[in-house]
Amino acid sequence: MDSSSGVCWAEYTQCWSTGNDEEQPGMWPVTALGFDTSSEILYTGDTSGQLTTYGLGGEGEELEQLASVQCAHTPIRRLYAAKAGRVFVQTDDSVQVRTSGGRKCFGRTTTPNDAFTASTVSASGGEALVFTSAGAGSLLNLELGSVTHRMSVEPSVVAADYRPNALLLATAAGDLVLRDPRAGFQVSLAKRAAFGAGPGCHATDMVRAVDNRVFACGSLMTGATDFADSGAVVRLFDIRKLGEPALDLEPEYGHVPVRLFSDDQLLWICHDSGLLTTRSLAGDVNVAPPPAEAYAEPPLSTYAYMSAFGVAPSGSVAVVSDTDGILHVWSDSTEPFMSTGTPADLYAAPAVLDDDGPLIDDESVSLSSIGMGAPVKSPLLSCMDSERLYDVGRPVAYVESRVLGSLKQMGAVGYAPNPRTQHRNQQPFASTAWRQSWRSAGGPAEDDDDELTRGRPKFISEQLRSRRRQEAGSARASSRSGDPATDATSGGDQQPATSSATTALAPSQMRRMRIEYSRFGVEDFDFSLYNGTRWSGLEGDISNAYANALLQLLYFAEGFRDIVVAHSKSDDCSDASCLSCHLGFLFRMLSDANGASCHASLLLRVLAERPEAAALALLEDADGNPATTTPYAVLAQHLLRFVLEQAANECTEQSSDLPIGFAQRTRTVCPACGTAAERTAHVFAADLDPPQGSAALASLLAGGAASVRRADTQRGSDQPADFLSLVSRALARSDTTRAWCAGCRSFQLLRTDKRITAPPVGFLALNFPVLDAPWQLALPSGFDLEVSADGDCPVRALPPGEPSQCRMQLAAVVSSIRDTPKGNEHLVVHVRVPQAAGGGWLLLNDFLVQPVTQSSVVTLGDWWRTPSIALYAQSPNMDESAAVESSVDLSSTLILTAPTSVLDSPAYKGQSTPAMHQKRRGAKSAKPQSIPRSRFVAAKRNAAVPLTQAEAARLLTERSFRCALDAEFVVLEAAKMEVFGDGTRELHRPPVHTLARLSVVRANGGLLHGVPFIDDYVAATRPIEDLATQYSGIHAGDLTAGSSPHKLSTMKEVYRKLRLLVDSKAIIIGHGLKHDFRVCNIVVPAAQLRDTMVLFQSSRHIRPISLRFLYWYFERKVIQSGEHSSVEDAQATLKVN
Repeated sequence: MDSSSGVCWAEYTQCWSTGNDEEQPGMWPVTALGFDTSSEILYTGDTSGQLTTYGLGGEGEELEQLASVQCAHTPIRRLYAAKAGRVFVQTDDSVQVRTSGGRKCFGRTTTPNDAFTASTVSASGGEALVFTSAGAGSLLNLELGSVTHRMSVEPSVVAADYRPNALLLATAAGDLVLRDPRAGFQVSLAKRAAFGAGPGCHATDMVRAVDNRVFACGSLMTGATDFADSGAVVRLFDIRKLGEPALDLEPEYGHVPVRLFSDDQLLWICHDSGLLTTRSLAGDVNVAPPPAEAYAEPPLSTYAYMSAFGVAPSGSVAVVSDTDGILHVWSDSTEPFMSTGTPADLYAAPAVLDDDGPLIDDESVSLSSIGMGAPVKSPLLSCMDSERLYDVGRPVAYVESRVLGSLKQMGAVGYAPNPRTQHRNQQPFASTAWRQSWRSAGGPAEDDDDELTRGRPKFISEQLRSRRRQEAGSARASSRSGDPATDATSGGDQQPATSSATTALAPSQMRRMRIEYSRFGVEDFDFSLYNGTRWSGLEGDISNAYANALLQLLYFAEGFRDIVVAHSKSDDCSDASCLSCHLGFLFRMLSDANGASCHASLLLRVLAERPEAAALALLEDADGNPATTTPYAVLAQHLLRFVLEQAANECTEQSSDLPIGFAQRTRTVCPACGTAAERTAHVFAADLDPPQGSAALASLLAGGAASVRRADTQRGSDQPADFLSLVSRALARSDTTRAWCAGCRSFQLLRTDKRITAPPVGFLALNFPVLDAPWQLALPSGFDLEVSADGDCPVRALPPGEPSQCRMQLAAVVSSIRDTPKGNEHLVVHVRVPQAAGGGWLLLNDFLVQPVTQSSVVTLGDWWRTPSIALYAQSPNMDESAAVESSVDLSSTLILTAPTSVLDSPAYKGQSTPAMHQKRRGAKSAKPQSIPRSRFVAAKRNAAVPLTQAEAARLLTERSFRCALDAEFVVLEAAKMEVFGDGTRELHRPPVHTLARLSVVRANGGLLHGVPFIDDYVAATRPIEDLATQYSGIHAGDLTAGSSPHKLSTMKEVYRKLRLLVDSKAIIIGHGLKHDFRVCNIVVPAAQLRDTMVLFQSSRHIRPISLRFLYWYFERKVIQSGEHSSVEDAQATLKVN
């Protein structure tokens, strides 16, 4: 625009800013304006965080609203056009990149205390710089959505201008700072207090750099009472010096300049009143730009002022918004255009339709406009406008985890060795292969897992299909050649996959084990590929499964295992949530499994229901991460203390009866008055100090006392200590703690000496501190421990061979493992088992069980391994070879001959039993007292007729007792499913079921043949997501204690009945027993099972036959026509068998 053109500026149109509130236009004033560089689109952002796009209509017509989307809940401060028709949006708490239709491409957020204060976009529109109030700056790549550079700048940057060779910043204090992008945005020049050095508030509101000129708009509040008298001025600086201002551009009388805009020819100045003035940029830098003849002054109301200003890239359109919510559009032409490029037809006008109806062969006509016979008042769901349709293309090529693990980054470029697993410039793309690669991109590579499975299919159904294909192929080859068929197992599937894993990653057997699910569920996953031993692993796809390693450690501790197993067999404990009982159930299941995979869902569910566990932050959140930021190595130590304390309260008279821990005497002495106090307690684990001496050891120790360890400070030992010295310090330590002294009646520095009084009689647990660097010490396989009552060295850990009081041997080690340097943690355990192949050690990593050498156990120098607990034992064996006895006597059959439940007690209030109240008050002097059976009424429970004494004797003596079983389940948590764009679905986690009803009927002939002797409804202790009434027959309220129409039992009581049947070697008949017993969390030997689903399984079909079809086929009767009944299904199974 110049005066020689002869074209005068005039108001083209004005309209209300509608945003997201069309009923009250102008309610949210516009705070930011922007223009698209390639389309005729105007972007507006208002105080409510709404982004709205407009198109120009005819002269005098309102702007055409194209799209409107809510970006944030704070005002939009700045809008910039980016590449490819995108817009960059800055609010107080976020920066976003969106398409012209409002679809979000990516975004970044910040905290309210460090809000975004300024932003600017490069001339090409491919990069953006954002700044926060605390002085943090980030360079964003607007195409990739990534941060390519971070910098520290001056705080409270309020304006910025980004050029290829200069970054100009202006602060709220009035400072101008020039930074060089070519030198990492280092400061080149700085002008402090660019708007004066006198008292007052110096504020810079807008800055623009044109060639060698810098235009800054600011104000100097020097006692002025009116904003118009604040001395607001536009100052001109030379960018090469940033010294004193070359000159000031005086504003028009009565107008305050607040916004600047510039192009190659003109400088635009917008004032608070809406007045637009321009100045030519031709001439010398030290000469004031002359004012142009043309100007625009939008008519604002009396109390309104300008809120946003923008000039189109074409220079033919200027837009001013005011606080009344009105957009004023001014132009120098009657047919203006805003963009500089070829206008896009993204928002072309809709086709004009004739009265006869649309032309169906016209591709520009929406199908929703075709008549449907009846009048349609609202748009159809099939109407998809152009803004909702976009081409996503093929997935971005993923980078293998082995490459990311060895990546070395220099600036914004990363370098890594080429594993040469793919051809150059080729990306494999298959229907499911790329998804598998994407899932494993953040964890171990697929062929790393193939190294464990030796290339064999992980699903039993796939193994059957593969075996049939091999048999068919061998038969065809034999018929053609006449030679005998070759061995089908020598195919390519059996060849071990070569491993090219780099040393930067943890070994494949140490990484997190993941279960994959087929359409047949978890039962189809072949766990035997990961375990070829007779020792069983625990599955890790359930909540709080990090405890698997600790549970395996306690299972192999023979003395502790015997105590909790004996407690679980006893009738003395009636606490439904007794942790020791469920721990004994788990140990008995591991003993019976004989290498089959198990899971601890029942025990972990009871643990999650204990309020003490939640208070100690021992539980994981919904995403499977610790509830706090506590590392898993420390969490395992806390869980060990908790489990041992609960076992001491529930199983023994006193804590010292447990074979884990040692007796410790604590003596506290006041140096001022000499008052001394002494007590003795049983300690379950000793906390090791870091190898290097530290004065702040309390912050590093897991569960240690919050005290200053002055004894370690006096040692002054900064040299690494050997492991035996650390053990000696852990068993005999001296602390100085500020505490209350009863003798002085004031706070004093009390000296506390803690000494072990006798060698451990069973196991000694040692807790490792979590260090930032790997441990450089090796665990000794054994040491001799000497404990003296007096002397300068009360405890000595001696090397093997020297005479001592007791010999301690390494029995187990719990470690935290990271798959990648930034990956999540998981726990594994190494256990010493002399019967194991190799070096007598086993690695238990969830369901993976492998023999390992002793050197891999005692070496702690790997970055991916953090030791958590080391268990030393006087007995050299940690074995479960002494099988858990399953002997039963006649008294144990009372739960079948006279069944009762703690829920039948009149004193039961639906919350807890008296035994639970006693233990939670801290009573430890006696064993938990059971509720006398005389308080219950032994009666028929639901449809069950209890066993007679003769039947109970037959169950124990003849070992030929037969029964039929069926169970009904409800859903606690729904399945997690992912649906892809092509319609295929992938199961990430199956639904979580729990037992709701168990029915067992007699199958021994006689008058009571087919009559149930167990029909128990299990009281719900957790919220149920789906009752599945059609398949379970369970209605709302059936499992609620106090209101159920049925007699309820606890899960523990039902489990003990199942356990009795298994221990009595009873023959159990059922349909789909593998799934039923899996949900019940019990393992039944195959010799005791008669499963009709397996019995009638077709060798040509993988899908099993339903019980309903079998019963109709043999009996010509229909069952399960309505809701399922476990009693009816058990009786039907009995007849089918």
